[in-house]
Amino acid sequence: MMKFCTKSLLLICSTLGLLCACSEKSTTEPNFQKCSDTSKIKGYQADFGGYKEGKTIPFKHSDGYLFSFAVTDRDNFIDDACQKHLNTTLESAYPIYSISLSAETTTFYYNEDDKLNQSITVKFGQYIFSLRNPERLEKELALINADGKDSLAYVRDSSYIEKMEINGVAYADVAVAKGRKYEQPYKSDYQTKTVESSAKLYYQTKTGILKIEMEDGSYIAINEEDD
Repeated sequence: MMKFCTKSLLLICSTLGLLCACSEKSTTEPNFQKCSDTSKIKGYQADFGGYKEGKTIPFKHSDGYLFSFAVTDRDNFIDDACQKHLNTTLESAYPIYSISLSAETTTFYYNEDDKLNQSITVKFGQYIFSLRNPERLEKELALINADGKDSLAYVRDSSYIEKMEINGVAYADVAVAKGRKYEQPYKSDYQTKTVESSAKLYYQTKTGILKIEMEDGSYIAINEEDD
């Protein structure tokens, strides 16, 4: 009887040990395995500009000089909160300009319309812009105009242009984002305090950033005419 009890006790202890080990293992599993099988963002945020690493985009300054932006970084990842991220960097060698584009979205969507709510945050010098999906923006502005309203909170910083010309090339379905600016030139992700700005960014889903107008009246614009 004593041997039977001893064996039973050992069996119970072994079972409990196995359960504890399993429990510890489950708490240390990377969260991304529970969120999604891929970290890649899809839709407007991913398609914007066709920005692939190594791509070069010709630009022109309002002063007349020509330069190019190169896509130097394109990073997809998913964080512990199941949020997908896509960070892109455009840089020019001379003059030294840098544009960062960051997109963030949830792993899952409730419906296809949710994908139209995607936006992209752009940082250029001390300026920051929120680029809304032009397709969604056009629909929202049409509804506002039909209702006879001047604006709604979520589109006050944006407008839509059916067609415009930049450096000899016509672009359709152009959206315009009104910018804000950091009190100091942007240096880190921890900067949050911004103030109003008259800066504007013109963009299109297919081509990406078309033009950035700064507060002093100068601007940089895509220059595909000679491309």
